[in-house]
Amino acid sequence: MARAWVGLLAVSCTIGCTSSYEPARSPRIATVVDGGQPTFVKDGVHFGSQVWGTGLVDAVASNAQAQHHARVGRNLIAGGFVLSLAGLGSEIGGLVVWVNESNGQGGDASGLAIGLLVGGLAATITGTALIMSGQPHIYDAINIYNDGLDAQRPVAPTALGPRVQ
Repeated sequence: MARAWVGLLAVSCTIGCTSSYEPARSPRIATVVDGGQPTFVKDGVHFGSQVWGTGLVDAVASNAQAQHHARVGRNLIAGGFVLSLAGLGSEIGGLVVWVNESNGQGGDASGLAIGLLVGGLAATITGTALIMSGQPHIYDAINIYNDGLDAQRPVAPTALGPRVQ
């Protein structure tokens, strides 16, 4: 019976993680949720991930400024993730050193244990800041690319001509 409830809970939690809307085929880049993850769509093709910024560099290759922002965003996110993982490893290492040195006697932490803990915390916070600063670059790349497409589009003259006052 417990398995049935766990299965029902798992299914109900994933129901809202996808979108049935498919943007019209367009050279513009749109963001949709596919399989529970945000993804980019261009000309009806799904590519990359908004979370990691992957695939966007190639999608905006025709616009140098957009490609620059896509690269910066992707690199900040990847670097921040690696730094956060290293920080987490350092924190775990600091806890292990602290526990092994105290041998269950509840002694004070050594300089090594404190250094690993504080350094790991600093690395994790810095990594999180890098990830958060990378996301706006992803949005900037999409907006710059889409605006560049609009600027290339010729403006049709109106049938009425200029407005005279």
